[in-house]
Amino acid sequence: MNVYTQLLHRLDELSFGFPKSFLGMDRLFVKSIFSKEDARDFVNMAPGFQTAAMYAAKNGLTEAEASARLERMVSRGEIYRRHCRDNYEVYEYEQHPFVMGFMEWQVKNPKRKWLYYLSGYIISSKIGSRMSQTMPFYRTIPMHKEFVEGSVVAPYEDLEEILNRHTRFSVANCICRMLDKVKPNNPCHHPLETCIETDDYATFFIETGMGREITREEALAILREGEKDGRVVNVSNSKDGENLCSCCECGCGMMFLKTHYPGPSKDLWSNYYVDIDRDRCVGCGLCAKKCTFGGLAMGDDGRVAINLEKCLGCGLCVSSCSQKAVRLRKKENPYEPPEDYGEAMEIWGKITKKDYKHFK
Repeated sequence: MNVYTQLLHRLDELSFGFPKSFLGMDRLFVKSIFSKEDARDFVNMAPGFQTAAMYAAKNGLTEAEASARLERMVSRGEIYRRHCRDNYEVYEYEQHPFVMGFMEWQVKNPKRKWLYYLSGYIISSKIGSRMSQTMPFYRTIPMHKEFVEGSVVAPYEDLEEILNRHTRFSVANCICRMLDKVKPNNPCHHPLETCIETDDYATFFIETGMGREITREEALAILREGEKDGRVVNVSNSKDGENLCSCCECGCGMMFLKTHYPGPSKDLWSNYYVDIDRDRCVGCGLCAKKCTFGGLAMGDDGRVAINLEKCLGCGLCVSSCSQKAVRLRKKENPYEPPEDYGEAMEIWGKITKKDYKHFK
């Protein structure tokens, strides 16, 4: 079997997978990132974390040879690396999926062709519909817990509490906005550097030069800056919230999925929805202007109409209302995310497993 076909098979086994493109963009995209040697060495990795010594034993290499191959893939944003839990001086490596994984890790790739192939792949594959049929990759949390009626939210939905769970932070360019830059008439003018990683992922980004180190306070400021220009806080769908980004409707792929690929995941996008106190509302329309996702709009009667199908539960509209007429309410049947990103990947992988043989 061709090494790139083997690679495509393996990528489709990880998390949401890597569904086939009817235009062949899947193969063109991976070829623009993985050399033949990279594809071979990626396929030869065992599932889960492994040290260079483990990789060497599996593939009949010396440890130095194994380390060189693994580090080459790390430098090209193809695999994940972290320090071993019991020995900080030793690295361990793992295959990661398309999202969150080697797509985001191309932020320092100097070539531009991969961006065009990526755009073509997203358009010509079922990755969007697949991601919309299960637990969403991201979930939206309120910008401030005070936006929620009673100001009571779960710790994994409190932005400051999520940041408090972590000790190291990095920020990198948002891959969605990088992708948007290759489109004609790009409407997005939001900041590019908004993708925040924590702890082991932050170390990975800092050590590889994909991102720069920041403090917790800087991370919070970057995320809350979006309150001014209509960006929302999305976190990776786990209690740990390892990855956080300041997302917008005009440049974010996840926001596009929420709007254009209706499916079960839309009901799990957040645990909150907007409500308006009609007695307080004066019909100024500021909340509708603040919402760029179509959750609020002015009706013909001069009053605000709510479209809960498009409401993200972010609370940006709450911040615009001087009358305190707008608030977030918790959904009747909130869902509880998995503990960490590793557990989330296992859940996604089990759900999409039925699609693994699509290359036959």
